[in-house]
Amino acid sequence: MLKKHEDVYESYFEMFGSKGWELYKKTIIEERDALFKAGFYELKSELELGKLQGAIHYIDMILSLENNMENMYDEARRQEKEEDDKNYIEQIEDGG
Repeated sequence: MLKKHEDVYESYFEMFGSKGWELYKKTIIEERDALFKAGFYELKSELELGKLQGAIHYIDMILSLENNMENMYDEARRQEKEEDDKNYIEQIEDGG
């Protein structure tokens, strides 16, 4: 994995471990819950429905960011290991 990619993941993981991130998640979960409870009853048009759906989608995207970044990091590490294993096997097959 490139150093610049490692730095990006490290920055995200540092943020995810912060108290500010936990407070932010709590705030947007409360906002999403409020949208579900009151939002649908106050809709007056399809445009408002679309806006509400967009807001909920955006909040869900933020809430899944931590898990998505962890999965992408794990996948990058897995691919890196596969490449290292492949190179090692090729060296052995080539005689050393």
